[in-house]
Amino acid sequence: MRAETRGALVRGRIKLALLAGLLGLLSILPAPAAPPGTVEVDVKLVIATDTSHSIDQDEAQLQRQGLADLFLDPDVVKAIQSGPLGVIAVAMLDWSGYHKDRIVLDWTLVNDKATAAALSERIRKIPVSFGERTSISSALEHAMEMLNDSDNQIVATRKVIDLSGDGPNNDGFSLQHLHDTTANNGIVVNGLPIMDQNSDGYFADLDKYYGACVVAGKGAFLVVVKSFKDFGRAMRRKLVLEISQNESQIKQALRQLQPKPLLRRTAAGEGDPAPPPQIGGAARTYPGGCDKYGGGGVEGG
Repeated sequence: MRAETRGALVRGRIKLALLAGLLGLLSILPAPAAPPGTVEVDVKLVIATDTSHSIDQDEAQLQRQGLADLFLDPDVVKAIQSGPLGVIAVAMLDWSGYHKDRIVLDWTLVNDKATAAALSERIRKIPVSFGERTSISSALEHAMEMLNDSDNQIVATRKVIDLSGDGPNNDGFSLQHLHDTTANNGIVVNGLPIMDQNSDGYFADLDKYYGACVVAGKGAFLVVVKSFKDFGRAMRRKLVLEISQNESQIKQALRQLQPKPLLRRTAAGEGDPAPPPQIGGAARTYPGGCDKYGGGGVEGG
């Protein structure tokens, strides 16, 4: 064999050996780690609950107990576990007037029956913090800050605000401006207008107001509840729609929320039962604008 050929073969074998060694080294190196201290979840959810003057003690407790009960529901746990990561992060905000909202539950991770039951027990013990007026704009701003400011600890595929209430914005800064400027900020705002005709805070077209002034973001929706006693049931189905990745479960929840043409009467003397919760989408405008009932200023309406 000529010397030149023999030298080329040797050099080729050395290159192959070096390449094999490099590939072997890369195969045992760890993958790049996520930023230290961060947790990845499917959904980061702020539950914002109305505790303004129009909500009495009984109604506030029905809301609180309804939220506690929903995390004991097997369908809710199933929805949580249906996501790619199988975990969500939940925080809670009691809201009323301008800058009178208060975080009553900091970020809590839920990924199975045990953690859901533990969260249920915590919610059941949280006292209600009542306020005077109704500043949806302040509540939404605070909830958005909670979602964005926690990004260095909790990274979510989806960010959702779940806001319930029984009246329109009447305090704080402009809800119209907030709605218009944050509609495409990556945060989904779903609404649960409470339209209980037996309540002092009954507002006749609150569903239309929430559809135009509260609901925002891609795929956002509202669930109309006709009785405070039905708050828990409506929230359970709403939460399934917000977090589930299971198509059959989503379809079932949608069927349960469709309005029923006929309602069976209750026992004699009790009248008709309250209509079931109903689902709706966002609307473009509200007659007179979102600040028609007050608010729109810097320090209140």
